[in-house]
Amino acid sequence: MDTRVLDHAHGYGLVSRFFHWAMALLLLWQIVSAALHYLWDETPITEFFFGYHYSNGVLILSLAVLRGIWGLINLSRRPSHSGGFQRAAVAGHVAMYALLIAVPVIAIIRAYGGTKPFSALGIEIFSGMDTKVEWMRELGNEWHGFLGWTLIALIVGHIAMALVHTYVWKQPMIARMTKGDERA
Repeated sequence: MDTRVLDHAHGYGLVSRFFHWAMALLLLWQIVSAALHYLWDETPITEFFFGYHYSNGVLILSLAVLRGIWGLINLSRRPSHSGGFQRAAVAGHVAMYALLIAVPVIAIIRAYGGTKPFSALGIEIFSGMDTKVEWMRELGNEWHGFLGWTLIALIVGHIAMALVHTYVWKQPMIARMTKGDERA
């Protein structure tokens, strides 16, 4: 494979960029659906957006696992973080990956502990329980939303730092994920 597909010292290959931007779009949808659900529940627009919330969550979980595997395969080739923020950047990325997996897993656990069947992408994943499993329901009720909003805060910080690196510190970080090469 060449540098257009694989990550390299100056940017990210096509596969990494696909995962990044596909997940960005799905996460944007999730943020909109969660905000609508919180602010204007039981309206047609909320029902439209939130109707895809479970399927998008399963897609995000799947992509996060695949993206993590791909990232590990490319770890030695990926661009390095420069400056004094290297540890903070790594910690922020690890936290985002962890939440990209934890948030949907917690939602699936909550759904599994309920009495309704759980479907995603038109496929029934499991049928509902005869009776609710309270600890599963409580886990989801207490942590899914909180960790989801925490993930959103990390994403906002991620975007802010990409903008600071590119436009304040004049380090073309955004080009790594848009063009695939910061020298372009």
